[in-house]
Amino acid sequence: MSVVPANHGNAQVAGGVGTAFNQTGVTDGSGAGVLNKGTDQASDNAIVEQASNGKVLADWGPQEIQNWLGLIGFGQMYGQHFYQHHIDGKAVVQLNPELAKEMGIISVGHRLTILSWIKKLQTINRQQWRSAMVFEGEEYRPGPFNNVLPFGFPFCFEMCTGKPAIYKVTNSKLSVVQNIKAVNFPFMGWCGFTTTVFTVDLSDVSDVDLTSGTACMGDPPAMLVVNSSKGPIFMILVNNMGDEVKTKIEQAKEEAVIQANMVLHGGAPADQIDDESVCEMEEVETEEMSRE
Repeated sequence: MSVVPANHGNAQVAGGVGTAFNQTGVTDGSGAGVLNKGTDQASDNAIVEQASNGKVLADWGPQEIQNWLGLIGFGQMYGQHFYQHHIDGKAVVQLNPELAKEMGIISVGHRLTILSWIKKLQTINRQQWRSAMVFEGEEYRPGPFNNVLPFGFPFCFEMCTGKPAIYKVTNSKLSVVQNIKAVNFPFMGWCGFTTTVFTVDLSDVSDVDLTSGTACMGDPPAMLVVNSSKGPIFMILVNNMGDEVKTKIEQAKEEAVIQANMVLHGGAPADQIDDESVCEMEEVETEEMSRE
């Protein structure tokens, strides 16, 4: 999809459909602002969500950048600058005072504001990435004869057997949710369950071991052992899911180690880029004013 910001006026065209921007916000084409800069109508998250078209920041193209600029009040003023310099989601998080000035953003105040918004983009995008689900499933609890008979047979109801553990793997964490009977005795599930959640950062995982097997009948379990400084986590899964889940955890672990120190898809170290850039920009502003 091509995005061609207009050289004059408010109109910007995406795939042949005009989207108008004004100085204070994005409009629906009628000239009425949908979201104005500086208002309390939406949080930072809502602004990013509205601009993103459902994409994470790293996948933003020119249209999402134009949406974002309009929503923060700079669509008409700087939309053309960002388009001409091919600024997409991966490039926008690497902008600094010098590059912004080179793009033609002369006003120090505007550069400060845009850089501050870039910091918000980085923070929001990192939160979204960290919480994105990689795998979610239940503990596999085979019954007698490799699950030929149901688990807990002949007392198969939850009051006796308890509830299976829930496994959740995001881009940053592995969590095991366990619902344990308040009274650990047969038929005592009616006393209620206590929920415990054990969580480990994937960047802290040392290795993932898999044990699985075959049987002449039934479906034997596969056991994953995820080792970290907190100790091992045991995940009991259906046999044919063992390799797939192991691969997903290992891939997420590798990326989590990278993201522990770097902004998503490259750039300066997380939590460092914007504060340093803002301080640097303030120093430049002071120097320029003193020269004048």
